[in-house]
Amino acid sequence: MSALPWKLLEVVKLLDDRAAADLRRQEAEVLLSRAAADLRRQEAEVPLSRICRCFRGFIADSPSDSQVPSGSQELKCSVADLERRTALLREAFPFQGYIQKTEERGISYEQLVRVKIFAEAHCHSWQDARDGKTKLQIATLNLYNLSPWLIKPATNDRNCALVELFSGIPCPPHWFCSHWWGEPIRDFVACIGHHCTVRQLCCRSTFYWVCAYANRQHSLNAEISSDPKQTSFYKSMCLADGLLLILDNIGPATPFTRVWCAYELFMALIDTTREKPPLLLDTVAHTDAGTQLLTDGFTATEAEVRDAGFPEDADRFKSLRELCFPIDVMKAGLSLRLQDAQASQPEDRRHILNSVADKNQNELDEEPASEHINYTRVNTQLASKFALACLRPALLRCSARRLGIAKVLRLGFAKSDSYGCFSFVSTTVTTTRVFINSYSTTKTATVTMSHNK
Repeated sequence: MSALPWKLLEVVKLLDDRAAADLRRQEAEVLLSRAAADLRRQEAEVPLSRICRCFRGFIADSPSDSQVPSGSQELKCSVADLERRTALLREAFPFQGYIQKTEERGISYEQLVRVKIFAEAHCHSWQDARDGKTKLQIATLNLYNLSPWLIKPATNDRNCALVELFSGIPCPPHWFCSHWWGEPIRDFVACIGHHCTVRQLCCRSTFYWVCAYANRQHSLNAEISSDPKQTSFYKSMCLADGLLLILDNIGPATPFTRVWCAYELFMALIDTTREKPPLLLDTVAHTDAGTQLLTDGFTATEAEVRDAGFPEDADRFKSLRELCFPIDVMKAGLSLRLQDAQASQPEDRRHILNSVADKNQNELDEEPASEHINYTRVNTQLASKFALACLRPALLRCSARRLGIAKVLRLGFAKSDSYGCFSFVSTTVTTTRVFINSYSTTKTATVTMSHNK
């Protein structure tokens, strides 16, 4: 031990100062002995910081909604426990290779299930980062919890994204996921699985872009830009065919209050610079009653019925399928105000609002205006889109008036002259046929909304 350029007690004191509690003297001696062996083998000094790093929690600052809530503490972990946990992660998620472009790091439902299964098996030994004491449970385990215990430790050695532990080849996303980090992992995976089932998508070859798994959490500065259009979020949306909005049951519908989620919806639905066809917007929600999905258009099965010459039956099938969607969680979307949405990082909110206001690159750090015509345009168009999405189930349950859907659509049509016609609304007549089953008969209710320019 005398060959080392520091004393054992000094090392222990330094590690204690770094909140690496639960370090016993014997464990420190073992660690330092290994370091000494490395010194002799490599004939080079091992920096003290390299040893200390093993005992720190894996919590680090993250941008936007991926940031760990304020008041979090470094997690405590002994040497033996650290080695055991690292070995488990390496065995469960072996490195596959680097994928250069962040926007091409999609993850499949099958891979998400692997993450959930691992979390279910081990989360009972994890603690909440906010106090370092509370035991975590799979029913409430979310990405804020998963990041320090699975994502960051598993990707630390290679400085990679979690997706790169599943695949070493590009996986361009078919769907972009807009969601809140605070939603339970179990609910999130259930939403993805339900989407695959209803849309009849392959659970192995259909890829979803999820920021927590696609971004390299140890080098986020390389993934995030002050210009929202240069971020991996925007670039992945440019590749995707659709946007899957995942609404939680906690807020409920927290994404409507997060500025990043609102911006993702804006770029997906209203971005005029997009080269591909407009993104589809599917909305999925998980409640105690189950998982339900609103689709943008027909599913493959419903489209087959329509193409076979039975369009009214296809409409009926879609209406019945969406009947149980918890439309109350969409209420926040009908009154969405981009300028009131929040972000974990204040600079993210400034950048996004200034970008929506068409500010130049050198003006993105300025304090954004409290009101702007572009804010109103975004709010109106997004609210109209959500109103159309939940119109059918709302009419079936006689909830359209209570939710104020007609008022939202009327405002949207009135503003279309000023802001340009919506790509998702006909400029002449929009007819929605709603089929209502009443005992053994089927009645058809038709709602016609005319817009005369």
